[in-house]
Amino acid sequence: MLLMMRVGGIMVAAPIFSHRSIPRRIAVGMALGLTVVLFPIMSATAIPQAENLVALIALCLKEVLVGVFIGFVFSVIFVGVHLAGSVVGYQIGFAMANIVDPDSPTQVSILGEFWFLLATLIFLFLDGHHIIITGLVASFKMIPLGLATPTGEVGDWLIKYSSFAFVLAVKFAGPVMLTVFLADVAMGILARTMPQMNIFIVGFPLKIFAGLLLMGLSLPTFAIILRKVNAGLDQELVHLMKLYHIGGVL
Repeated sequence: MLLMMRVGGIMVAAPIFSHRSIPRRIAVGMALGLTVVLFPIMSATAIPQAENLVALIALCLKEVLVGVFIGFVFSVIFVGVHLAGSVVGYQIGFAMANIVDPDSPTQVSILGEFWFLLATLIFLFLDGHHIIITGLVASFKMIPLGLATPTGEVGDWLIKYSSFAFVLAVKFAGPVMLTVFLADVAMGILARTMPQMNIFIVGFPLKIFAGLLLMGLSLPTFAIILRKVNAGLDQELVHLMKLYHIGGVL
């Protein structure tokens, strides 16, 4: 049961596995399948005895948190991609062209959803889902079942690592934002030199064209950034596991 709690936490928080397009029955089946596969490896692990129901619930909650934190390490990338798409869409005039995100009950930018799908394909191409499963298996060695207790250092890491989503958003949206800013400056100069020109009619399609053009030209850079970030996820995961205090039952 403790093993499935940790696996279930990852299925709730990790990208790809937690997407709402995956039916719940399939998600539960994958969690059960991973639990069955990993059970022979974990069967020799010494697990503290739960003397009462409260202690058992505490053990289960700790394992769910471990799985959620491991999944959070990978999900920050996609949060940054969504944020970058929203910023770019607002800058080039697509603020009203929102669609319903199937992964959350909110509306997101159409460009953010496009980048999200592209990032998902690149993540799968780089075997990111394999890295998630590998991190799950490695977590049992560094954080034994029932012995891990989150500390204040884990909370500090959670806050600092969350800011990484904003860093990624700036990296993804930076070229388009700079181009749109230069287009606004050019339109401002034209408005001063040619007052009879309707800058709004000219500038609106120009910003859309420049933004979409730069998005297309920056796709190789988008893939390179994702590849570099994906290569460093295992180090962040190991750092998170080292912050856990290995002790007894709460």
